[in-house]
Amino acid sequence: MLISLLFAAQLLSFGLCAERNMTDAIFPENQEGLSGVITVPLKNYGHEVYIDINVGNPVQTLKAKLDFQSHYSFFLDINSNSIGNRASFETGYSIFSDEEFKKKRNAYEKNQTSSTVLGVYGNSNFAIGKRSIKKHFLDFVYKYSKTSSDGPNYEKFFIGSGDLKSVDFGYLDYNEYESNGFTNGFLGLDPRYKETTPNGFFSSESSFMDFLGPDKMITIDMRDGKSLFSLGNAISSSDTINWIYSVKNDTFEFKIKDLTIEGGSVDPEIKKKDITAVLNPRYRDIYIDGPAVDNINNHKFEYTSGCNIDFGNVKFHTENGAIGLRPQSFLRSDGYSCNSDIKQINQGSGKKNNRWIFGWSFNKDRAIIYDYNQSRVGFVDAKDY
Repeated sequence: MLISLLFAAQLLSFGLCAERNMTDAIFPENQEGLSGVITVPLKNYGHEVYIDINVGNPVQTLKAKLDFQSHYSFFLDINSNSIGNRASFETGYSIFSDEEFKKKRNAYEKNQTSSTVLGVYGNSNFAIGKRSIKKHFLDFVYKYSKTSSDGPNYEKFFIGSGDLKSVDFGYLDYNEYESNGFTNGFLGLDPRYKETTPNGFFSSESSFMDFLGPDKMITIDMRDGKSLFSLGNAISSSDTINWIYSVKNDTFEFKIKDLTIEGGSVDPEIKKKDITAVLNPRYRDIYIDGPAVDNINNHKFEYTSGCNIDFGNVKFHTENGAIGLRPQSFLRSDGYSCNSDIKQINQGSGKKNNRWIFGWSFNKDRAIIYDYNQSRVGFVDAKDY
């Protein structure tokens, strides 16, 4: 039996696998002097970057990846059975240990009460740092074979007779692109919170915007050895922010007009394509499509072992500015060869390959601010960037 916890009532299937060959790195904990801003440390385990969140009474701490392509959140119950052959998430929460959880109503597979009961819907405490709310989530209970390679995959289900909207969890296959299986799930931070139901976790009628602080922003700061996640704008007024605006309201997605290295276009066909990109630190890698992947990575090779990092920044040109990416941000040497975090989108994913994902490499040595009010993303680079 699989018991999984899905905040704001949405499920996606994942395989479970835990690896313990790397140490858990804990970074600085506090950011002082910024009124209304809640800051917690970003933590790292192998390829996974996450924050701690506290759920329930007594408090249970979960390791949550940050996902800017989902406005729902997903976590696995501690009593879950491991299934599947691809790494994804660890278990970490027990509904039976949570004194705050109150049963509300059943969740059904179909829009009829005679269909399969998937679980019960209730609410409990949820906190990031010192900021907390009480919100609804689903305790998901469903039986299927442990030998299944994929498990069930639901895009939507039903609470009572109410139809919850289907949710697309990003542009990539999350099973395939997950990493070490150390975290317990993901925290949905997509600005499409207005699409969620009134009893959803991050809904327009809940405290989602209040949760972000008075300026309705989120900051990820990786400058000068820091590794911090903030609910609010944690950037000093003396810093210059390079703002890139989204293609439409309630998204963090922007249009790519060109891609260059040292002024030369990497793929001239990009100008003719309707390409958009979204920043999502849930992924380590950068997923793009077309000849651009090879044309960028061809610069990495040296006659000796290691990486060539002397070819200048890769620049992603948008409709209102350019985003630079240093070679040392996406190239990694293993002592013998050079590995790149710029990857080809899987042609078999069934998703449109003109939608790119900019993963964790874009966060290195810079701060990134997500502005929910104005649907824009800001970049503050380190002084030597």
